[in-house]
Amino acid sequence: MSALYRTCLTFSVGLYCLASNAADQTPDAALEPIAPAAQIERSPILGRNVLAAQAIQLSADAKQLIDLTTAVEHFSALFLPANVAEPRGMVILLPGAEESFDWPVAIGTLRRNLPDAGWHTLSLNLPELPIDTPSPHKVTADDVAEQIPVLPPEPVSTAEEDTELEPEEAVETEAEEEVTSEELAPAAPPEDAEPELESTVPAAIVIPAYPERIDNFIDAAIAYAQTLNAAEVVLLGHHEGAHWVLNYQGQAGTSLPLRRVLISPRSSVLLNTSYIDLIETSQQPIADFYYKNDTLAHHAAQQRLAASRRAARKDYRQISLTTGTAVQALEQEYLLRRVKGWLNKPVEQ
Repeated sequence: MSALYRTCLTFSVGLYCLASNAADQTPDAALEPIAPAAQIERSPILGRNVLAAQAIQLSADAKQLIDLTTAVEHFSALFLPANVAEPRGMVILLPGAEESFDWPVAIGTLRRNLPDAGWHTLSLNLPELPIDTPSPHKVTADDVAEQIPVLPPEPVSTAEEDTELEPEEAVETEAEEEVTSEELAPAAPPEDAEPELESTVPAAIVIPAYPERIDNFIDAAIAYAQTLNAAEVVLLGHHEGAHWVLNYQGQAGTSLPLRRVLISPRSSVLLNTSYIDLIETSQQPIADFYYKNDTLAHHAAQQRLAASRRAARKDYRQISLTTGTAVQALEQEYLLRRVKGWLNKPVEQ
């Protein structure tokens, strides 16, 4: 038994020695560390409006996609012509914050069905909201005491810390700082050198503030309506889009009759002027559609109605909607019928 044990031990020691010799004979190149792979640059995330336009390009509605231009930028829109021989005019639709120009609630339903009632429809793809802009889906709380860092006061330097330079060091420093005017003078170019051409740098394009961009978008949409000889223009906004519709001041100076439609209005944090002030100063007919089952929406609608009465606005009409069916298709059909009925009515003077 002892002989078998010695044999196994000798065999194991031999294998260990062979493995050690093989490791010593390994080339140095195999032991070099592997260089890390180059980092892959990720392309920037596309915005909501770009993704919405790309989705339309790949759908059956690709022919409805058009491009409109302002003074400094261009944007996409969805256009549908009226399905009648003599169109009544054009309805320009503005979606709310974080909504697309084919949003299934209100915007998509109206833009597809109003052409059967005799109206061109043009739904705008509004620009992205500025960074850190609060929205209905992003609620940000204010800072509290625990969130505000308190930094210790910076130490004040004393006279003892300000050590003076030794005389020899001061002399060397002054010698280094003394520069003659001849050294500062630029070297004269050689006589045979050709004059350098001045480099022409293109002027940077300045994007205006967000409210001005919205007005520019509406200007471009109204200009497009004029190319179609539209008899009338109706600005229709959903949620925050209703605030932008009411705030529009008509920079294009169009002579076309203009009406405004507000659907489930919601205030935009980017506008300082409230609905109340805008209703009191507006000069065009307004239709205000709101959902009476929503307590906050009903209270805000009462304030807008009171503002119209104070301003003696006879061309302001408020229409209540209901959401009790719990079926979106039925509610959208009801909204379509109410909006279509107001649009096709003669304007009250």
